[in-house]
Amino acid sequence: MRLMNAIIASFLAAGALCAQPTPIGAQETDRARQLLNSAQWVDKAWGAYPAGRLHSDDLDQLLIEQFRQAAPLRDSQSYTDEYAFLATLFDAAIEAGITVPAELLDPFEDNWTYPVLILLARDTNSEDSLLRLRQEKSRNIVWLAANNLLLARKSQPWYRAILGEINITHRFTVTDPGDGGEIGGGQGGGVYSDGGAKVPQGFPPVTLYHLVDFGQKGDVLLARGPKDVYYRRTIVPTDKQVGFGTSASSLDRMAIRIGYLAQLRSVPVEQAERLFHSETHIHYTSTENFEREVEQSMKAQGQGIRELVQAIEKGGLRAPGIRLRIVPEVNDRREKATDPLPIVAPRDIDLE
Repeated sequence: MRLMNAIIASFLAAGALCAQPTPIGAQETDRARQLLNSAQWVDKAWGAYPAGRLHSDDLDQLLIEQFRQAAPLRDSQSYTDEYAFLATLFDAAIEAGITVPAELLDPFEDNWTYPVLILLARDTNSEDSLLRLRQEKSRNIVWLAANNLLLARKSQPWYRAILGEINITHRFTVTDPGDGGEIGGGQGGGVYSDGGAKVPQGFPPVTLYHLVDFGQKGDVLLARGPKDVYYRRTIVPTDKQVGFGTSASSLDRMAIRIGYLAQLRSVPVEQAERLFHSETHIHYTSTENFEREVEQSMKAQGQGIRELVQAIEKGGLRAPGIRLRIVPEVNDRREKATDPLPIVAPRDIDLE
């Protein structure tokens, strides 16, 4: 396929030497450049494949430019030449360690989200892209990765969004004197899906990328957070088909949000969880006693949240204009009740 056998042999030989501290020959770089400028997707893929491993400044810039030219291919179907080229291009950029400007990655956010996030992690100017990817409609692992990356950058718009999304509750369990309270609980689950991938005939090996929230041997840490995010590689050899599966545990997004605030305040996440989702057990003796305990409990919760937010502000993050409100939940478990409990109104928290 137009000098391909000789070129492949040369690239494989160069790949075997790339781990050694030997200068990269101009010949290999020129061949990669020539193929990247080809009009054939298979040739371009064979140009991108070694370009990602040669670590040449000239080729790195050429790889970046390929993303601009490849934007119309973003919706390519699996198993097509165009799809295989894009997969090779993303792998080359990741392997090369280059920073692809966020605006060049924007067209690929929907269909190539995982490698896009890996590359966005390198770009200090990718805040707007990460804020889009953390929207509620995003898949759990995408939402988690984007938020973790924004946490690491101490993003002001991100912090304001996180704080405004927190739901604050105070659950009052009311019983007759001598009765115990109740303890609730739950557990997460997971899903597992199997798939397969195949490279079109004549293409170089393709590496596909997946994001996971549990690390295994060989995975690479992408972003730390209340739950860390890793990326995992699946190599599809030339002219072969491989099966792969992805597993994703269910994610409690509200618990993760509270986990971010706990990390910013440097307190245990359990402590922050109890603060934002407080529970109080009241032994009912009178209406006056009930109202007094409710008032004291909600006042203490509000003060604790205010102190947490103010401590985060001292670290440089502010969320002007955000209004927080405690929403009460009353569980009346009295068996000897003669009168209904008074209505408990929500309580606003003054953050100033």
